[in-house]
Amino acid sequence: MFSLPSAPTVVLTRPEGQNESLARTLAARGWLVLDAPALRLTPREGPAPDPADFGLVVFVSGNAVRFFLDKWLASAGPAWSWPRHVAAAVVGPSSGRALRAHPAFGAAPRVIQPADDSPQFDSEALWQVLAADPLPARALIVRGGREGGQGSGREWLAERLREAGVVLTVYAAYCRQPHVWSPELLAALRALARQGRPVTWLLTSAEGVDAVRAQLSEHGLLDWWADCRLIATHPRIARHLIAVLGQARPERGEPPMLQTCAPRDEAILAAIESVS
Repeated sequence: MFSLPSAPTVVLTRPEGQNESLARTLAARGWLVLDAPALRLTPREGPAPDPADFGLVVFVSGNAVRFFLDKWLASAGPAWSWPRHVAAAVVGPSSGRALRAHPAFGAAPRVIQPADDSPQFDSEALWQVLAADPLPARALIVRGGREGGQGSGREWLAERLREAGVVLTVYAAYCRQPHVWSPELLAALRALARQGRPVTWLLTSAEGVDAVRAQLSEHGLLDWWADCRLIATHPRIARHLIAVLGQARPERGEPPMLQTCAPRDEAILAAIESVS
């Protein structure tokens, strides 16, 4: 029978390569960490829009930063750098750090983003900053898309920019599709469910929630998951999670332990430890 160490357990569902630092910190504090990416991210084929053609480029996530700028470095060569006349905007500090850390961004102008003490990091918070100054004539939004390269996600910020008279281009720099979990990971989850172990799940996107729900439902683990401790990194994700679980088992009501936190690692760590 599959056995697991006796330790508080957390399941991290961010894409591959984005959990290492948090996982190391949690493991050092005595947690059993299961890396269970909800979504698989792949670069979009074909050329990307030229940032120099716009007055503003908005990145909706750190993934959007990395996939877009990696493509430009690969196509234009290591000498390419961000055009200094183009403003760059992000929805939160983690995306801002990804932008500043990327070699293609270099010593580019300041990054436009919500204040570090903003109660939320999302399109609405970024719009408050953007709308306070004159907007450019042309802007580009870089985000993810579904398999096949089609755009997906909220249109709220795009609608605000268009209403303000901005000529807008939306580009999906990468594609998202459900990640298929390994037999070993599924065996570990089944063992946890059989043992009735308290488990904390980190959920960081609505599409990720859907992907997790689909895999757990397929393997008969949905009821167990709904009784776990769930952490969402935005109220919108939490509302989607409540709706998804409500559809799956309407007689049970809302998840018994659901918490929201900012998407920064330090806030996620505090949220995870607060429910241990």
